[in-house]
Amino acid sequence: MTLPLTPRSLEFAHVWRDYRPHAASWMNSVMVHALVLTALILPFTGKRLPQSSTLNRPASSWERVSIYLPRLAGNALRTGGGGGGGQRSPTPASRGPIPRFSETPLAPPSATIPNLKPVMPVQPNLLGPSKMALPEMSMLGPWGDPHGVIGPYSNGPGTDGGIGEGSDGGVGPGKGRGYGPGPDAGCCGGPYGVGSGVSAPIPLYRPEPAYSETARKAKYQGIVDLWIVVDARGNVSHVRIAKPLGMGLDEKAVETVRTWRFKPGYRNGAPVPVRLMVEIMFRLF
Repeated sequence: MTLPLTPRSLEFAHVWRDYRPHAASWMNSVMVHALVLTALILPFTGKRLPQSSTLNRPASSWERVSIYLPRLAGNALRTGGGGGGGQRSPTPASRGPIPRFSETPLAPPSATIPNLKPVMPVQPNLLGPSKMALPEMSMLGPWGDPHGVIGPYSNGPGTDGGIGEGSDGGVGPGKGRGYGPGPDAGCCGGPYGVGSGVSAPIPLYRPEPAYSETARKAKYQGIVDLWIVVDARGNVSHVRIAKPLGMGLDEKAVETVRTWRFKPGYRNGAPVPVRLMVEIMFRLF
C-alpha cells in the first residue's frame, strides 16, 4: 500500500536525502583510516633499514679522552707516588698500620713514642688525599710499615723521620711523605691519577686509527677502551686494552694511540706520569 505524499512527508524526505552516502566521502574515510592504522603500526615494525650512504665511507674517530681514577679499598682515589722514612735504626722497620692521609699533615708517623706525655699532642698523618682509604690504615697506633717485620718497635734504617727504608717523613721505601715505593706523596707507586693537585694531560697530536679491512667489510662499529700512561715528556709510555672490540680494531687503536702526543700532567709545577683511560670510537660514515 502506498502512502500519500503530504507536505510533512516531503519535508522528511528532503532531510534524509542530505545524509545519503557520497562516493567522495567514502574515499576520504578509507584514506583517513589507512593513515591512522599506518601510524599505529609503523613504530613496531622490524629492523631499521641501513642507510647506504653512511656505509660506503669507512672512518674512525676518537670520542673523548676520559679521566678515570683507579680505585683502592674503600672507593678511595689513588694518586700514585709514595713515601718513605726512618731514623737510621740498625733494625728494620717494625710492622704496623699507617695513619690517615691529609693534605696538610702536621707530623710524620713514628713507630716509637719518645714522649709519653706531650704538651700538645699532634695526630700524625701522611701527605695525600684525605678521602683515601687503605686496608693498612688505622685510627690508632702504634704505627709501622705494613710490610715491616714483627719485632721491637723500630722506625727502620731510612732517614728524615717517618718509618721504613726511604726518606722524607713517609712510610715505606720511597722518597716523600706518602706511603709506598713512589715519590713525593700519595700511595702505592706508579703513575699519578688526575686530581689532588695533579693536572690532566692535554692532547696535542691525536691521529685517528685506520679501520681494519675485516671490520670494514663487516660494517662493524663500536668503542675500544684503553688504559694509557702519559709520561713526563708527553709520550704514551704504556697502553693496555681495558675493553676490546675485536676484528682487528683493538690492534689498530693501540698502534695509533702510541703515536699520540700530549702536554704532560703537572704536580707542584713539575711534569709527572699520569694514567688515563681513552675511548676510541670506530664508526662508518
